[in-house]
Amino acid sequence: MTGQDLKATALVDALVRCETLSQPSPERDELWITVRETVCTKGLCLVVPMGSSAPVPVTADHATDELIAAMDWLRTHESQARAMAPQQLFIMLRGVATKGAFGSARAAQSDALHGMTHVRPGEPVVFADLDRSEVA
Repeated sequence: MTGQDLKATALVDALVRCETLSQPSPERDELWITVRETVCTKGLCLVVPMGSSAPVPVTADHATDELIAAMDWLRTHESQARAMAPQQLFIMLRGVATKGAFGSARAAQSDALHGMTHVRPGEPVVFADLDRSEVA
């Protein structure tokens, strides 16, 4: 069994133990922890967000964005998730967590803009040194 297989099995087991995602419970709390441990980024990886063509560096700094995106998808697609095979569920949650609209790659892209607004998708942003002698 590969590491990904073990993660996929852990996800399904945690989901099965959780009676419902709509009500607080120790099992639901454990599911959050399992999703964080199995799905969220722990090191540096390059992710191409859905609808984009450029890879974005993602680190563990964006794991919270990934966890929230994955758990939100699970909550809104609970019956679909429960019907999935372990590998299917793992792949879906990892994709939502990293490549989805609220995932880590979009968060990393937003961070790279340093608070700028009105930048069209795909439009490059370049930072250049300012010659201080030109400023007056």
